[in-house]
Formats: sequence, C-alpha cells, structure tokens
Amino acid sequence: MVKKIIISHFNNVAAILHNNKIQEIVVISHTYQVNDIYIGIVQKIFSSINAAFIKLGKYGKSGFIHVSDIKPLKRGRYINHITDILSINQLMLVQVIKEPTLNKGPRLTANIHLYGKYLILMPLCNTISISHKIYDDNERTYLYALAILLKPQTMGLLIKPSAQGVPENALIQDLEYLKNQWNFIQKIAIASSSPTLVYKDEDLIKKIVRDFYEDSIKKIVIDSKDGLKLLYYYLNKWNCISPITNIKLQLYNKTECILEQFNIKQTIKDALKPKVKLPSGGYIIIENNEAFTVIDVNSGSFNKTDNSKEAILRTNFYAAIEIAQQLKIRNINGVIIIDFIDMHSQRDQLQLLEHFSKLLKLDHAKPQIVQLSELGLVELTRRRRGQSLQEIFGYMNNYNSLLLESSFKFSINISRQHLEQRLLIYKNIRSLFFRKKFRNCIILSMKNFETENPYKMSKMEKTYISYIDQLYTISLFNLKANYIVPLIFYWSLIRFNLQ
Repeated sequence: MVKKIIISHFNNVAAILHNNKIQEIVVISHTYQVNDIYIGIVQKIFSSINAAFIKLGKYGKSGFIHVSDIKPLKRGRYINHITDILSINQLMLVQVIKEPTLNKGPRLTANIHLYGKYLILMPLCNTISISHKIYDDNERTYLYALAILLKPQTMGLLIKPSAQGVPENALIQDLEYLKNQWNFIQKIAIASSSPTLVYKDEDLIKKIVRDFYEDSIKKIVIDSKDGLKLLYYYLNKWNCISPITNIKLQLYNKTECILEQFNIKQTIKDALKPKVKLPSGGYIIIENNEAFTVIDVNSGSFNKTDNSKEAILRTNFYAAIEIAQQLKIRNINGVIIIDFIDMHSQRDQLQLLEHFSKLLKLDHAKPQIVQLSELGLVELTRRRRGQSLQEIFGYMNNYNSLLLESSFKFSINISRQHLEQRLLIYKNIRSLFFRKKFRNCIILSMKNFETENPYKMSKMEKTYISYIDQLYTISLFNLKANYIVPLIFYWSLIRFNLQ
C-alpha cells in the first residue's frame, strides 16, 4: 500500500493519502489545541463536583479542570478535595488535553506532558511507562532498562512505539531536547504573574514528522521551499532519513494550488456536508450533536439484486466501509451511534460487526464497538484527537462553505512569490485576519462599501457582508484597538474605502 503525505505550508493543512485516497486531514488551530501549555489563574471553584474553572488569558473561554487532573499539586496522600488544593486567584501551570467545543471550554490537566518523536517527558510524574503497542518482551525489557538509566531525577518517561529499533543516541538526543524545552517553560512560568500562553505546538511540519511519519510513508510533497528545508531538518534530526529508508521529498511548484491538485479542498467541503453517497446507490447521513454523533444508513436506489436480504447486507457493508473512512477524515470523536438498515438475521448482524471491526482496526484513534443494542443500533466510542473538521471549519454554520471557498480562493489567487515575501499572512483557514494595529492617528470620517453592480449581489452575499460588518466594526474612539481585515472577507465585488 503506497502512503504519502501532502503538506500545504501556506494554508497550514496536511493530508495523509493511501493509494491516492485521502485518509486523514491535519489542520493546525490557532486557538486552544491539545498540548498547549498555559499559566492560568483559578477563576471559580465548584466543590460539589470537585472541579474548577481556570482563566487562561484576557480573551477566550475558561478551561475546566477536575481534581483527578491535579495530582502533582496534592500536598498529601489523603487530600482528595479540590478546596484543599486550589484557591481563588491562584496561579498554576496547566496543559490542554481536550480542545473546546462550541459551548464548552478546553479540558485541562496539571500533569504536564512534553511530546518528542520517541519519548514523552512527564516533569511532574516520577514513573516509567512502556507503550502497549510494543509487543516484543525482549524489546520492552531493553527499553525499560534504558529508561531507568536515562530518566531525570523526579521526572517520568513514557516510551512511544516509534522507539523500537532506534539507536540509543537518538533517544538521548530526543530526551535532551525535551529537557531543554521544560527548562524554557519553567523560566517563563516563574517570570509570569498573569494568565498567559507558555508553549504552543503550532509547527505543522514538526507535528507531521513527529506524530504521523512512519516507515510506510514513501513520499512527502510540500508547496514551500522553506517548508521543504524544515521538513528535511526534522526528518534528519529524528533519524528518519538513512540509506535503508526509501522516502522521496518533493517540492510542489505548479501554479495550481496543491489543495486543488490533490483534491483536499473538495474533500474538506464534502466533509462539511451531512450526506455521503455510497457506491451502491445508498447514502448515509451524519449529524453532529453536542453529546454524540448519529449516523443513519439508507438504502436509496440500491437494486442490484432481487434478494432483499442480500441487498440490505450488501448496502450495510458498503456503509461500514464509508463510515470507517468518514470517521478518520472528519475526525469524529466521542460517542457515535450508527443506525444500519435493519437485519433480522443474527448471522448477518454478526457478519457486519466482524467486517466493521476489521475496518476500525486501521484507525489510530482506537474506536471501540460497545454493543449492538436491542433496537439494532451500533454504539461505539472514538478517542478524541483534536478538533473535528466540523468544529474547525463549520463554526459559522450558515457561512461555513462560503468561508472555506473564499479562504481557498485567497490562497490560489495570490502569487507564490508574494506569499514567500509576505510572512504576515495569517495561515489559519478558519480566520484569515491580520493582527496588525494602526500605529498612526488616522481620522476615519466614514466607512463605505461600494460595488460595481449591486444588483448582481445575491441575498446571501448581502446578508454575509452585513454579518461581517456587525462583527468587525471600526471604533472611532479607540483607534489602537482596531485591526486591518483582509478584503477577501468583504467578497470579491466589494471595495473597502476609508475616506
């Protein structure tokens, strides 16, 4: 099976392809994301549920932390109540373990984890753990003995599966990098007296090489010369390049956007739609809710056989293949309920579950089938690995497709040379705003929108412009608080005039 990685350095988007079919999409979020480390301040304490809300900055949602995630701060073995550990306005070092949703803030922990290519350093936890994915007993014994020798005093180590067969020098180098990173975090934490961001894992290339690169990857394509140099640096640093490995690095330099060339843009747009057609003629409906995700399977126009029992089983098999694919592409997580087409034969039900289980084993997020309920519903859970595509791109509901279309047009229309020179371009597709303040005193007498032909504008376009204008108005009384907004958000027909 040929695997390759496509990286759009300018758009902060990457995709993992198997046999030229997109299996997974990786997007770097510029809001709260897993592994971010903050200095927070205790805002509220709820003793009834043994939890607290931590303020992480001047803006944004407060994070939630439970007493079970504050073990490093316990002063005694038998202290189990949060009021004995935390107090209002107390500063504490926390890490994001679960990204926020539309209505909830991020989930936090005080047990900091620093992630390397082969090791995970736990500065506040004095333990040694070996990944369960390392099955060879001899290898586990060797790595455990090596971890005892390498482990810093009062710190913990977790050996990742990628450490198998790696030279000792690579593990030592990875550990030194993590120790230096922890020293840097400690210095910032000591000097901080208010909530602030301490560390953010925002380098897409580093994340791809660290978390997604494996020996089965045969090719990596990237659309930036600087990104290609950075890619080679990380691959070489973590000993991913050797005479044994057969990996090809390619610079994409065509005029067409790399996201268009490899069908990534269209895949993201399709992933924001609830309906997915099946090759058999049936279709599935995916509905995302706050508590769980519901997937409904419908037969549609499937009529390849006269046997209705066989037709139902075949449609459910096609649906199982597509659902396993969509779970990875959309990064759907949490509780998932699937309503397959009703099958009265218990043999057919078991055959479907066995087929579905084999498909889910290929998913790194470890989906687990809980049960087949009496109503014929398949219940499963999937571990959360960052925000879903719906949470990243669909936060404006009625305007998500319009935002996605405009942001990709922005990346295509601007020349590559201009992008290389202008490093101020905000890479996040979700909100392409320039965070640049006005430095000079400018008198803004009016803000005017003009169109070449206003009658050509649709009702949706006018509503969208009005919505953006209400969100990002210009205050005449506090010029320093204003920001420059890219013209793309005022649609291609609008000219932004300051008079």
